[in-house]
Formats: sequence, C-alpha cells, structure tokens
Amino acid sequence: MSTSNSSDAGFTGLEAAIVLIAFVVVAAVFAYVVLGAGIVFSEASRSTVHRGIQEAGSSLTVIGGVYGVSGNLERIDAIIIPVGLTAGSEPIDITTISVRLIGSANRAIIDQNEPLVDVVPILGRWSVQERFNADSDHLLEPGEQFILNVSPDIKSDCIAYRTFAVEIKPAGRPALRVERTVPGSITTITRLD
Repeated sequence: MSTSNSSDAGFTGLEAAIVLIAFVVVAAVFAYVVLGAGIVFSEASRSTVHRGIQEAGSSLTVIGGVYGVSGNLERIDAIIIPVGLTAGSEPIDITTISVRLIGSANRAIIDQNEPLVDVVPILGRWSVQERFNADSDHLLEPGEQFILNVSPDIKSDCIAYRTFAVEIKPAGRPALRVERTVPGSITTITRLD
C-alpha cells in the first residue's frame, strides 16, 4: 500500500505543475491582450486630445471693444466687432465664416455682404468694414485685425437692456461667441459690455 501511495503523490505533483503552467500561460495571454487594448486606447485618446488642442488653438478672438451703432437712438442698428487670431493659430479665410445673431426673441443667420471687404454692409448682412496690418487677400493672418460690421435686419434683440450673442464660426473651427447686453442709454456709438 505504501508504494501505490507514493506514486499517487508524485502524479498529483505533476498535475499541479501542469495546472500552474497553464494558469501562467493564460495569465500571460490575458495580460498581453489587456496591454494591447490599453495601448490602442491611449493612442486614440492622444489623437483626440491633439485634435482638440488644434481646434481650440485655431479660433478667433475679440481684439478691443465691441460697439453698437445707432441711427435713431432707440436700438442698435449695427454691431462692430474687432477680431484677430489667437496666438499660434493658422490663417482663416474670411469668406468661409458664418455669422448668427442669437437673442431672447429671435435667432437669425446673417449672410455675407457682396462685396465682403472694406464696405459697410446692407441691412441683414455682415462685412469686413476695415482691416488693420492686413494685406489684400481674404485671409485673416497672425498680426492682422479685421473689423466686422454685423447689421441684423431683426432689431428686437438690440434694444435697451436686452442681451444678444453674435456667433462667428469659421469653417471647420470652433465658433467665437460674443455676448453683450445693450445698456439703458443708447447713443450714436455705444460701447457694448
């Protein structure tokens, strides 16, 4: 009986070693799969972060004060917004910009004026009224400043004590939202804070 008992103990040790090796192999394969998935996920996260940084760094900014122009002193007839590029941004083609006026009473898309540059727009249009440090093309480049003149045809959101927002969105880039409140006293040229 003692001989059969000792051979069973040896066989059990061999089985235990095989099971242990199998666990190690399965754990190694599982670790490889988890690490591989982690690397793929981190690469996707990294590209998303880089794309977000590129979009955030490629937008417009307001340079200076925003003003309202009024002809009858009852409402703002035109909104003057000086814009430029944020630091490190790539040039923006001004012809690809879309403009919206958002107020408590209305939302309106403001179309481009024709011609677009160096003119005061007609009612319901926007234009680049002036350019500073700029060349003759339609690109807003680093160091340049464009003065946008937005002349909405719906004026109910541009009266005293009303708040409105102008969204300026270049194609494929984030929008610049300029939100202002019209003061109680409207003059011919009113600073909008």
